[in-house]
Amino acid sequence: MKKRVVKRWMAVMLGATMIVSMAAGCGKGESSTEEKDGVKTIEWWTPNWDEVESKEMAAEFEKEHPDIKVDIVVTDWDTYKSKITTAISTDNAPEVCTMLLTDVAPFASKGLLEPMDELGKTAGIDFADIVEPALDTTSVDGKAYGVPFRYDGSGIYYNTDMLKAAGYETFPETWDEMVEMSKKLSVDGKYGFAWPLGNQANAATRLVQQMYTYGGDVLDEDGKCMLNSQEAKAALKNIVDSIQEGYASPGSSEFDNTTMRESFGQGNLAFMLTGPFDVETLKTDYPELNFATAVIPGVDGMGTTTANGWCVALASKSENKEAAAEFMAYITTPENQARLTDSFPASKTAMEYEQFATEELKPFMDQLDNSKAEPAYERWSEMEPIIFQYMQNAVAGTMSVDEACEAMAKDIDALLAN
Repeated sequence: MKKRVVKRWMAVMLGATMIVSMAAGCGKGESSTEEKDGVKTIEWWTPNWDEVESKEMAAEFEKEHPDIKVDIVVTDWDTYKSKITTAISTDNAPEVCTMLLTDVAPFASKGLLEPMDELGKTAGIDFADIVEPALDTTSVDGKAYGVPFRYDGSGIYYNTDMLKAAGYETFPETWDEMVEMSKKLSVDGKYGFAWPLGNQANAATRLVQQMYTYGGDVLDEDGKCMLNSQEAKAALKNIVDSIQEGYASPGSSEFDNTTMRESFGQGNLAFMLTGPFDVETLKTDYPELNFATAVIPGVDGMGTTTANGWCVALASKSENKEAAAEFMAYITTPENQARLTDSFPASKTAMEYEQFATEELKPFMDQLDNSKAEPAYERWSEMEPIIFQYMQNAVAGTMSVDEACEAMAKDIDALLAN
């Protein structure tokens, strides 16, 4: 596993907004394109939770390729997307950017990313070793615009001591059974669980995950919003009822994934729904906590999880594409994918490594058999705040579930019509 424990792949933000080793934030300076001695310089924009490993890999690659220099620009979760959007839109853009799988299609559709099929194969990238759902998420019109190195979805962490005290040896298999258990556990200021509704992306993802379990989707084949469907209303009702009826924390509207994990670690929540990356964090931060993991309960058994991950992509306006492709091939070898993740790699070979076969990680691997990619629509970033607003209204009781779902569908249809 990685040498240091990360707090969250999507929600724990470490460090400042952007640490730049060479660039100020909107593309490279003139001195970084090609040095006088013939050494080509490429930039890699990498997130702060991967900073240690990224710098190690850059140094290793430079040693093996003395004609290529790698400069690191460190990003953070809160600002990475907006700053990468600006940077790759400029001439002399950074070569390599680490980004969410679901961010690739919107960037590629605007012509900001380079297709990797030929460049990647020439550089030695083994696309056949990448799990198909991850590669599909980064492909547009049959062309791969990102090289995935991480792919995972959520599952359940539960406090074994709290469940045993309530008469449970294992985690319930259906949503109704889970609700019944949560009501028993919600006493003395403790709750069955919480929703991370204080963060826009987390909140929208949780609604979508619930809706996927019921067989719903965000848009139909014609691009019409389906968030007023019966499946969407059932999903939002689950969230609203759990908070209003008191078996999910009333503080959910202020929670993000970090505060939810802290509350679980402190014994204030009996279970939480999040990704496999929190296993090592919980063991390190809460050594007295006895916990186990399980798949997400659904209607008649396992529910559906949203799945996402991370990849490296090549900016179309960058200069040293061949050198960058060689570096991307190095980053995404099975061995290096295993170094860059606390959850699961996207490499089929790396997935077989012993470090990913632990008892705690097994349910997350099983859950991927019933997973669906998070939304990757071109205008998803504009749709999210609409969903978030009406979710908050429904939870607060200022709108009914039906009213909130009808309103968000109407507003999203209006947005997409423009």
